[in-house]
Amino acid sequence: MRALLFAAALFAAGAAHAEPVTYTLDPAHTQVAFSIDRFGFNRVLGRFETVSGELVLDQANPANSSVRATVQIASVDSGNDARDEHLRGQRWLNAAAHPTMEFQSTSVRLTGERTAEVTGNLTLLGQTHPLTLNVTLNNIGPAPNNQRATAGFSATGSLNRSTFGSTGAANMIGDSVSIQIEALAQVPAN
Repeated sequence: MRALLFAAALFAAGAAHAEPVTYTLDPAHTQVAFSIDRFGFNRVLGRFETVSGELVLDQANPANSSVRATVQIASVDSGNDARDEHLRGQRWLNAAAHPTMEFQSTSVRLTGERTAEVTGNLTLLGQTHPLTLNVTLNNIGPAPNNQRATAGFSATGSLNRSTFGSTGAANMIGDSVSIQIEALAQVPAN
């Protein structure tokens, strides 16, 4: 889910022969959120609190950029402690058997001046399947608080939970899960 997210590279302006730069996701300013239909009456909203990863921005050839992100499943927060325990349990996200969800990009395709499709492999519940995220570069440049090279972006996508083997309560809980990511990545401090 994460992630991905991270195609800021494709939009980065700079010298045509600049070397690729590695950015690290800022866990305090990166959010991976989801929503899913519940009983046909409303959508449950939630997010994962613990996210890590990095992206490599190749300004000279954005298609060579990449992102890798890891989400800790036990960090799920839907705003209700009892529901969160169910989500972490064996019937849903099974955090004990599959403690992480991971995204590794495989391709980046520019779709506009500040937009791209980032496709990669998402591993969830022990299964790996392709996922495409629609990414928008919000800003890239020195951060005002510390002057470190920073990239900020938004990403959206969706997946069918049944594809990853999550089929419980299929007649009550939706199959399609919407994903929304707000991410900030910085070049690590020296």
